[in-house]
Amino acid sequence: MTTSKRFGTLTCVILGVLAAVGCSSTTTSSPGSSSGTSGTSGGPGGSDSGTAASNVVNVSEVEPNNGPDLAGAQNVGSLTASETLIIKGTLSTGGFDGQKYTGDFDLFTFEATAAGSLDVSVDWTSGADVDVALYDAKLAQLAGDGSTAKPAALKWASASGKLLVALYSKDQAAPYTLTIVYTKAGGGGGPGNGTCPTTPIVAANHTGGCNIDTTSPVCAVADLRNGGSFELDWTTNQTFCEGPHKVQISGDPPSDANSVIYSITSTYTGNDAAMTRNIGGYMKITAKDIATLTSTSGIYYYGVGSFGGSTSEGRAFQVLK
Repeated sequence: MTTSKRFGTLTCVILGVLAAVGCSSTTTSSPGSSSGTSGTSGGPGGSDSGTAASNVVNVSEVEPNNGPDLAGAQNVGSLTASETLIIKGTLSTGGFDGQKYTGDFDLFTFEATAAGSLDVSVDWTSGADVDVALYDAKLAQLAGDGSTAKPAALKWASASGKLLVALYSKDQAAPYTLTIVYTKAGGGGGPGNGTCPTTPIVAANHTGGCNIDTTSPVCAVADLRNGGSFELDWTTNQTFCEGPHKVQISGDPPSDANSVIYSITSTYTGNDAAMTRNIGGYMKITAKDIATLTSTSGIYYYGVGSFGGSTSEGRAFQVLK
């Protein structure tokens, strides 16, 4: 995977601000000079991309909160700003029959009114084996820790809407402290103002039979703190899109100088990116990969182009770094 920043008067575009496939480059960096390998980090960035959780709210568990749905869970309110919930309670019994939990369930529901990230951990004072899981409003599991680790913990980078955290013990009673840290993503967007735009900042331009499209969720939250990575995905919709595929990432507001392009070939052997010309591809970005870009809103944009000139829409995502 190589990277190139391009400037000047250009005719081919991905995000409408920069040259893309088949266009000449006036400035090209050496291969790998600003790309990172997944799992490496340029270190935590500035504070413009998210608001650290500073408000701490203490909550006591109230029974009954055994579900089996959101209505039967303890509602701990709405999260409108970055904050930490500390919930103290007790799983009165434990049990696991090999397929399902048979002891006490403690379920807590809340609503993240804006996109952000969650760091959830639970610690306890007994010798129990406690598990934690995160569910969406339809009770589809998003993340969980069913290991024997103590404390048990999970992370979720794209938290929004109604959510539920569930605690279970596999074996015995457990007095616990559950900590839920919600970090609201930076506001702004659009490009340059407003909220994160859910519509493309530039439409797709499919040519030559190549229907390349971005597929990462619109306005997803990329948590790049502490060496984290985030996957940018795209598809060719089973059409033929000659490589290399070029991934353009822009800050906010997007501009010629506030963008970087990564070129990904089918022969690239790293574990941070891959492409197949009739399937699509992915690129795992770290804070280092966008270190040269600026965004006072925490909003960034990406688009993908094929060698033949077909380009995807320009899609927004949010960054914590």
